[in-house]
Amino acid sequence: MRMGPFNAQDTVAITTLGLEFATAVALGTAGGFWADKHWQTTPWGILAGVLLGFALGMYIVIKEARRLATQDKRKGS
Repeated sequence: MRMGPFNAQDTVAITTLGLEFATAVALGTAGGFWADKHWQTTPWGILAGVLLGFALGMYIVIKEARRLATQDKRKGS
């Protein structure tokens, strides 16, 4: 993987990945908050939602890292 100054395309990819991670955590938290309100399970719904959102966010990051590593190998970088 190339290290060094980022070009505009790299900046967009990094920003998108960060937003996808944050969205996964936010949606998990919102789902947990809803579950707490619906089933009155405070604080377990929010905790489960945050953990599931974090796990989904990490899955997205790892999947993208593997894709980029494969892409770099094909380019010969």
